[in-house]
Amino acid sequence: MSGGLHPARPWLVAAILLAWQVVSGVAAAQDIRAGTLVINGAWARAVPADAQATEGFVVVRNTGPLPDRLIGAWSRQAETVQLRERDPASATAFRRSEEGLPIPAGGVLTMEPGGPHLALTGLREPLGPGAAVGVVLRFERAGEVTVQLRGHDH
Repeated sequence: MSGGLHPARPWLVAAILLAWQVVSGVAAAQDIRAGTLVINGAWARAVPADAQATEGFVVVRNTGPLPDRLIGAWSRQAETVQLRERDPASATAFRRSEEGLPIPAGGVLTMEPGGPHLALTGLREPLGPGAAVGVVLRFERAGEVTVQLRGHDH
């Protein structure tokens, strides 16, 4: 046998591809498309029942030739949702992003702990592990898209 897969190992290729999708967070069932944007990896910090605030995170890939920008967000399950970014004047502080968060053409915006994120305040329902809060993300070019931020203990 030359030039092909060993007949006893096609399952190995499938297993490796599935593992890569899980590790890289690009499982197709979790992708949300809005124009040229692909949004996935949405989650929020699970918080105690009496907590009024949490942080949300998503990954936004821009597959198009033009840049886009996340310019706002809102939720019926929270009083406010702010886009937050690192404050360049401080090593630890964050500030509200007044101009939005850029997503370069062919690039990625990764919202993660310690980096840009969504700040949800005035939660109207507890966000424990497994619970979800719907958030509408507003993009400059792609418009509005709803994501479900599922609570996780991280």
